[in-house]
Amino acid sequence: MARWPPTMAFDAALPGRLLNHATFLDTTAQILRRGLAAVLCSLPLGSLTAQVDTARIDAIRVAFTLNFARYTAWPEGAPADSFRLCVSAGDSLYEAFSSADNTMVRGRPVRLRRIAAGATDAVRCDLLYVSGTAENRSALLHSVASLPVLTVGDDPMFLGSGGTIRLFTGDQRMQFDINLAQAERARLVLSPQLLRLARSVNQDKAP
Repeated sequence: MARWPPTMAFDAALPGRLLNHATFLDTTAQILRRGLAAVLCSLPLGSLTAQVDTARIDAIRVAFTLNFARYTAWPEGAPADSFRLCVSAGDSLYEAFSSADNTMVRGRPVRLRRIAAGATDAVRCDLLYVSGTAENRSALLHSVASLPVLTVGDDPMFLGSGGTIRLFTGDQRMQFDINLAQAERARLVLSPQLLRLARSVNQDKAP
């Protein structure tokens, strides 16, 4: 049975602040090797230039995504030598994810890989972040729907397309919704703390 940290809560202004003697943003600073990205993550989601705003939000997306992985349990049989992080996204977001390469998730070093639109190798991922066209999103999610792959994305239709966790900004903070039915279909166990922190959880049983 998966064992979760004893306490986990997200800051009211910016969900993501761990209360087990280290804040979420402290964890983010360890995850993201670039000092600028860590600083951007510590800022509120206020109004700055479009370029800086995009960089800040991308960095926060990366931090949230990695913490989702830390509070998810995979079935036995996952490769023990690495954590396979796959990203299907534009250059800016992929560059933000590159900061996570070789960091540690669940005791395994992250191995980052970019997934092209229409690719068939998404089945060899532990976590798949998808950001792109509806056609690309649907095809990738369909290819891993019954596999133990945690899927994360930011499109409004992401959960309806079979994704597991959707990230989005609202009220000047990062929030997320969870499709628990898809997590169960993929044989993934999301921690109770993570479920409580979600804005909404779809608890319909997976078919």
